Amino acid sequence: MRLPRLLLPAAAALAATVLAAGCGGAGGTGPAVATDHVQMAKSYRFDPDVIRIKAGDTVTWTNNDNFTHTVKVDGQDNHKVGRGDSFSIKFPKSGTYKYECTLHSHDMRGTVIVS
Repeated sequence: MRLPRLLLPAAAALAATVLAAGCGGAGGTGPAVATDHVQMAKSYRFDPDVIRIKAGDTVTWTNNDNFTHTVKVDGQDNHKVGRGDSFSIKFPKSGTYKYECTLHSHDMRGTVIVS
């Protein structure tokens, strides 16, 4: 099927929107998931990238990728997490906390929502 020339820009914009919506890994833009475990999955991403927990909960990041990553949460030190290793942080106060892998910050960012 061939689109008329007038519809091509609209079709391209729609395709870009659909692709961006399905990609949630770069920047903590996915839907919030109620969990206290985040996987550093293969392909340089946090899974899930946006999580929701209660104040006082501890979040654990586990590196299942073939490369070393880091976890840097707003206001905290950077922590290196090697292949197969885990790292945990307790979140005592409610708020929204951004985190990233400082080695791969273009692709690996997320959010912890504490209520």
